[in-house]
Amino acid sequence: MDLRMFAACLIMTVFLIKHSDAVTGWTGKQSDGTTDIIFTSSSLAAGTSADDTNTAFTVKESTTGTLFTLTATGGTDPKTYAFTTDGNPSSIASDTITAGAVTLATGNALDYETTTSYVFKVVATDSATPPVIGTAEITINIGDVTMWTSTGYTVCLTATSVTAGTSIGTFASTDALSTQTVAYTNTGGNDMAKFAIDGTSGALTVATSQTLETSTKYVYDVILTATVASVDPGTTTVYVVLDCSCSSGAGQITALLGVLLLSVLASLY
Repeated sequence: MDLRMFAACLIMTVFLIKHSDAVTGWTGKQSDGTTDIIFTSSSLAAGTSADDTNTAFTVKESTTGTLFTLTATGGTDPKTYAFTTDGNPSSIASDTITAGAVTLATGNALDYETTTSYVFKVVATDSATPPVIGTAEITINIGDVTMWTSTGYTVCLTATSVTAGTSIGTFASTDALSTQTVAYTNTGGNDMAKFAIDGTSGALTVATSQTLETSTKYVYDVILTATVASVDPGTTTVYVVLDCSCSSGAGQITALLGVLLLSVLASLY
């Protein structure tokens, strides 16, 4: 090996030693767990930290659980993750970041009508001695969704037979802005044809020429959709239970078990 080759190898070795313990950058996934977070800028400070800023992405206000997941690259594993002192705005997320996953704090929910974006700042600390760190800044924009107050409603009726035109109840989205107009439709469910909904008020009735009766079954269900122009629609399921009252009875027990079974099946499929 001549002197020049030796010098080149020495320089490369020094470079690798100097940078092998550095947090060199970030990767991440959005709330769906598959879409990459695209980072647009990165600066390596003296081989000791990488501070990255992402291109803002959208998280629907109906999102629960994980908002995004980050992974610091380079450095010495394992790494720990934490928010900076101002990195968890309004404490919307859980203070604990496990394996880089930032999740909604218990009892919190995203609400486009209240807050349209959040900026998070996450620090990764590796296990080297001394440790090296890197900071990622993540901006999420909240996507407006036409929300219902519940993903499912149960209506208990004492009757064993319910005829056409009978009111089931009014189911209206309370999430829309005062300037928005909400349209309601029934769009699915095992018994969609049995029901009619007023497109303006959300009033649900038994459809023309239809009858609900226990001789057929105790529990009927229909999926309702609320739609606002240029906003993602929201859905909910209404379960109508016949022969159901505050007193115990075979009809009520059968009906409530039916609602539970339908809910489980809906979650599986």
